[in-house]
Amino acid sequence: MSVSARDIDRIVNEAKPVGGMVWNVMGQIYIPKQVDEKTIWWEAIMPEESYIPPHSHSTQDEFLYITEGELQMILDGKEFVAGAGEVLPFPKYSTHALFNNSGETVKGVFWAEPTNKLFDLFKALHNVADAHEVIRISDAHDIHFQLPGEEPRTGPLAAAE
Repeated sequence: MSVSARDIDRIVNEAKPVGGMVWNVMGQIYIPKQVDEKTIWWEAIMPEESYIPPHSHSTQDEFLYITEGELQMILDGKEFVAGAGEVLPFPKYSTHALFNNSGETVKGVFWAEPTNKLFDLFKALHNVADAHEVIRISDAHDIHFQLPGEEPRTGPLAAAE
């Protein structure tokens, strides 16, 4: 995928939220900026001490451009720190997690290709606080969270058993 800084700036600064939507997804604010069959873009605001647990996408590649702040991340078991201006690729089936331990709010722009069920997932996860429900809903939308003490999953729980 080839995305220029101009593309990212246009999506973040010029695009209004799709349908006026703003979602609370596991304590983070997601603002959908562009959605079509090929790509979904969303702006993310990650408060301090928020995180996205280890998970994989079984049907898409995901990317993150950090616009403000610094995140710790894990990609396929390797730990990294990434800051503003960096673009992070999360290939399909990779297990990845993001942690905001910076003491400040982190902002970024995510996009995923193809869109598949991700837009519907975020709508379904809006304000869901129960971790088991998040995992169940996510599995149904092709996102598979790694369970504590378990190996990474690339498919729904039924496939992992």
